[in-house]
Amino acid sequence: MRILVLLVWVKAACVLLVSSLSGTGAVNNSGRWWGIVNVASSANLLTNSKSVQLVLDPSLALLSRRQRRLIRQNPGILHAIAAGLHAAIKECKWQFRNRRWNCPTTHSPAVFGKIVNRGCRETAFVFSITSAGVTHAVARSCSEGAIESCTCDYRRRGPGGPDWHWGGCSDNVDFGRVFGREFVDSSERGRDLRYLTNLHNNEAGRMTVSSEMRQECKCHGMSGSCTVRTCWMRLPSFRAVGDVLKDRFDGASRVVYANKGSNRASHRADPRHLEPENPAHKPPSARDLVYFEKSPNFCSYNGKTGTQGTSGRSCNSSSPGLDGCELLCCGRGYRTRTERVTERCHCTFHWCCHVSCLNCTSTQILHQCH
Repeated sequence: MRILVLLVWVKAACVLLVSSLSGTGAVNNSGRWWGIVNVASSANLLTNSKSVQLVLDPSLALLSRRQRRLIRQNPGILHAIAAGLHAAIKECKWQFRNRRWNCPTTHSPAVFGKIVNRGCRETAFVFSITSAGVTHAVARSCSEGAIESCTCDYRRRGPGGPDWHWGGCSDNVDFGRVFGREFVDSSERGRDLRYLTNLHNNEAGRMTVSSEMRQECKCHGMSGSCTVRTCWMRLPSFRAVGDVLKDRFDGASRVVYANKGSNRASHRADPRHLEPENPAHKPPSARDLVYFEKSPNFCSYNGKTGTQGTSGRSCNSSSPGLDGCELLCCGRGYRTRTERVTERCHCTFHWCCHVSCLNCTSTQILHQCH
């Protein structure tokens, strides 16, 4: 048993060492908890055969003391957090699949690389989408009964209109927002501009999930008629959340401290102390994304900034947009090659129960940036 405990602690120490050498942890702890997406298990604690706690799961070594306490207080929630992070990473890659920065990730604790140490638009999107992912996944897990400390949102009850009433199981987005704020924001430290913008973008992600909630109804009546309907509130698809945040990314506001006359950070940790860098612009709303520095050049590899460059990326030679070879390749040109691809085609279902397909071969023309 002692050997088992020792091995677990050695694994946890290795995780912490990799995190400290990765670049993200060396600057600040912002987003350090994202690393659990690569190592988190569905269990919160490691126990022996008598269900006696031996040691915290090694994945939790990446979390702050407060975050570990929140997980212990909410059994089952670690799985929801990891699921939310997976959804956020997948959505980030999809939204930026045709951009020079295509949301690259690693399998180390520094999931998003060095971009989190900056204060650019891309940093804002990463913080907002991961925060939204946690809120969305936790709210859904509550209504599915996967978390012991929460359940459906049953506060809406009784008549809602002349021909419908509240009922069913509404997704508990309020619990998701409250937990997300306590868990995600607790990794932020300091009172500088980076701290304020990270908190603002975290909250923007949570508010986007909440504001996109939609009412769903089920009809009750003779022969399927809708004489009476039962309605509840349902979470949006995470793709809808990603689309809204991508629009916010395109219209993000560059901000500075509201107290321009002072070089010291505000003593109040409140995102409302941010104001647009250009006085002619309107102040950002709570759902807008904010940033404070220009994005790096994503065209070429740069180890210092952590940018991978666009060399080798596939591009569309006929597109004038961001996915076009001219823009995506940053004017370096591109190479063209042909590739024969074999796919299943002309599939037919035979009763019962067999599907037969043919193999179709086609030639595809691929373009890749120099």
